Amino acid sequence: MDRQQQEFPRDDLPPDDIAPDDIAPGDLLHAVLDVALQAVDGPLVLAVSGGRDSMALLHAMARWAPQRIAAVATYDHATGDYATEAASLVAAQARRLGLTVVRERARVGGRSEAQWRDARWAFLRRVAQGFRARVATAHTRDDQLETIVMRALRGSGARGLAALGATSDVLRPWLGVSRQELARWVEGEGLPYLDDPMNASLRFLRGRVRHELLPALETASPGFGEAMLALGERAAAWRREVEQYLDGCGLVLTGDRTRLTVPARILEGTSAEGRAVLWPAICARAGVTLDANGTRAAVRFTMSDRRGAHIRLAGGATIARRRDGRSDIFEVRRAAGRDSGWPVFAGSVDALPPRFGRWRIRRLGVEPLATDAWCIGLPAGTSVTVRPWQPGDRIRTAGAPAGRRVTRYFTESRVPVLDRPTWPVMLAAGEPMWVPGVCRGLAAPSRPGRPELIWYRCEREFD
Repeated sequence: MDRQQQEFPRDDLPPDDIAPDDIAPGDLLHAVLDVALQAVDGPLVLAVSGGRDSMALLHAMARWAPQRIAAVATYDHATGDYATEAASLVAAQARRLGLTVVRERARVGGRSEAQWRDARWAFLRRVAQGFRARVATAHTRDDQLETIVMRALRGSGARGLAALGATSDVLRPWLGVSRQELARWVEGEGLPYLDDPMNASLRFLRGRVRHELLPALETASPGFGEAMLALGERAAAWRREVEQYLDGCGLVLTGDRTRLTVPARILEGTSAEGRAVLWPAICARAGVTLDANGTRAAVRFTMSDRRGAHIRLAGGATIARRRDGRSDIFEVRRAAGRDSGWPVFAGSVDALPPRFGRWRIRRLGVEPLATDAWCIGLPAGTSVTVRPWQPGDRIRTAGAPAGRRVTRYFTESRVPVLDRPTWPVMLAAGEPMWVPGVCRGLAAPSRPGRPELIWYRCEREFD
């Protein structure tokens, strides 16, 4: 077949063969957005900063999928005039489009990229939870490339190199779109946006990667960017395979998503290299990020065969090994907050709230067995305090009228060390009088046969 016979008229080319530059910017973004939205259900909270890419997301969603928008969320980092002006622009534009806006300003301006990111994401997740929606961001193909390179510089493995392409509950419709393609549409439509002066700064790593390192590497090795993006795609595919494998391994995550258990045989049945792959993926399901040192520690701990032992990881998270029925399990626990999620109660026993962290308190209609340490009877009007156990707590009991450390009773009742920081203790006049399921003290005014007592039972909610 000669050259003339191999050529086809331009109009006969399949749509997939049309170069992106030949597609109108609006048509390209509309198609990309449609594909992204088909992959997820439910409403979305749009994370909009006021920059060009996020304003493109705001206007594209408002034009082509307004019914999917639950709210627009914008966060003022309190870093200067630009941050406030950008949040004001977002709020004004969203309201003009008839959309709900949630705006928040940081109490204290952060000093690092990590602090800004953590504060922003804490805000976005609160908003999404309030609207029972998922977050949608305007990360682009260029953001993905920069993130891959930054993680490579930090020594990330395959899991980290998946970067923004990793499976997530966050929707990123522009991840396959370049900043240049978004700019063509935004400028053509005359959409308002603000240029963040930090984007041109070399103060932080991302700016140096964007303006210095990537251009130099592309000059030295043409195609470097595409090669790194392809590496990120392979890493994301590999990461999805690991997640699919774990889906069938019997992992159990508690309702509050702070504890995850995995059968020990899953980890013991593979090599050290395999455990180094599985542990970061397992911990991530409980919201725990393992660094290289944490991964090595987890791999060593896997083969320790010490039931009841545990190791602590960076950030306060823990991995423990214990017996569950006839088999061993590993348990990953995310670090508790400063107050362990406890609204410490102080007031009349008549007004005890039904929940304390992972515990619930039920008022009983009948008097329980006198030996049931999970229950207590208190006269109406008794003033009490309920708070988590503290290491120095002592309680006076019939067997130790002078007082004995609650830790001793925990040990005798086989309460795991990792459970103790969130175990409730009830006090009267500042003295511990009840540790549910463990012991009641002499300070507890409960007496069998006194009908005026109000009886309560306290138990763990997610057991």
